[in-house]
Amino acid sequence: MQNKFMNNQTISITMAEADVFAMEYFMKICGLNREGIKYQRMLKQGMEIKERIRDSVDIKAIVSYFPGNAIKNNTAVFNGVAFHCNAFQRFDPAHVLGVYIYILTAGFFELEHDEPILDQLYADIWGTAYVDAGIEVLKKYVEKDLEEKHRDHEKITVLSSFGPGFYGMDVNQVSSFFEVLDGSKIGVHARSNSLMLPLKSCAGFYVAVDDKTDLPDSDCESCQSEYKNCAFCQTVIKGNS
Repeated sequence: MQNKFMNNQTISITMAEADVFAMEYFMKICGLNREGIKYQRMLKQGMEIKERIRDSVDIKAIVSYFPGNAIKNNTAVFNGVAFHCNAFQRFDPAHVLGVYIYILTAGFFELEHDEPILDQLYADIWGTAYVDAGIEVLKKYVEKDLEEKHRDHEKITVLSSFGPGFYGMDVNQVSSFFEVLDGSKIGVHARSNSLMLPLKSCAGFYVAVDDKTDLPDSDCESCQSEYKNCAFCQTVIKGNS
């Protein structure tokens, strides 16, 4: 049974909630966490762009919860829609407390085309930073929901978010998220080429476990292989069989 609090539920995330994370991501992406007049000047310009795009920051997500038994081998099925990802292979459904599937957007961050290129770049980076920040904040909402749902569990771990483009999951599966979730509720749509609009949008999963299961090493994040042809995946499969 789906959690009534997380069934195509829309969540609005304030700029204040996301700011700490967004600043951290912006500094990291731009490489501005270094000393020197040059970097101070660049940071000042970046902060000026942040103030200009402040009204554009509109972080929203739509989320649904599904039980752990939705996962079998490298496939998870939600409302009859199948998602294929190598990472699913690592989970024991008996120890998965839930899977949260989501679509998230941070809003529109495009400046006018005649704006200076560097200003456009900073605006774009802020958009990316607020998407990543939104994912961090949304994870906290998921953790709170799990605490209320599983009060009898002492240890619950919500793993890092992942989705299309990670762990061999085809980016073409973006459209499948819109079969499960009503992205229009937060103003997000997917084109036939899997591009989401607004551009600063993403889709993915949070998996909650009560054992020591973790996601594959970071080297596997960009894996595009079919799991049946992957020696590493086959090792994991044989070890779990």
